[in-house]
Amino acid sequence: MAILTQSGRAAMAASIKTQPIHLAWGNGNPDWEDDKSAEFSFADDQIDLGQTYIKELVIKSQDEQTTYTQGVDYNADSVTGLISRIPAGNIGSSDTLLVSYVVDTPPEDISAGQLIAEIGRRMADEVVFCVPDEQGDLVTPTGRFTASEQPTNNLHMRFTFDFEDSPGEIIRELGIMVNTALAENLPEGQKYFQGADITDPGILLVLEHTVPLVRTAATRETFSFVVTF
Repeated sequence: MAILTQSGRAAMAASIKTQPIHLAWGNGNPDWEDDKSAEFSFADDQIDLGQTYIKELVIKSQDEQTTYTQGVDYNADSVTGLISRIPAGNIGSSDTLLVSYVVDTPPEDISAGQLIAEIGRRMADEVVFCVPDEQGDLVTPTGRFTASEQPTNNLHMRFTFDFEDSPGEIIRELGIMVNTALAENLPEGQKYFQGADITDPGILLVLEHTVPLVRTAATRETFSFVVTF
């Protein structure tokens, strides 16, 4: 059986390292992590919330005096957002209900080719080979690493956004982009790019959905990733 060797993986990392690398950020879906509530009644013993990936579901009677129990009064599919009435339970087929829930941030889609709603992207400050090291000084959410002068199958990437990069926006998604093509005659030294600055978005290498981050002109966000090939 053919295998991709460690040196082959290092060669892939080395190839990526030579290309333009940016971190794009975007609004994602504004419903993610948002509180929702509405009145519903069952039709054909089922409610469709019109949202996928829900959490913290609470169903009460219209007067809010009764809180119904999942598995006794109803069943809910947290992925599809469908709620089914249990006939033997305490919810009548014509009862009006107060339903509240939070829209959960969905898992990343491996087939995604771009962000849902990109705001802009910034050039990488640092891209280096690295190796896992519990005492390493490259700290990421996935562990600690030490830089390596020799090619490895791990690339550490660091991106630091500036104060004036899209203040007031809410960030819910991040994407490492490879081979972004930029417009000609941009100002020398420009590192943050939006809209007309970009002629080809390139290839989405890594996608991450994040908890909502509110941008302000008083902060500079730094993101560190290790991409393993």
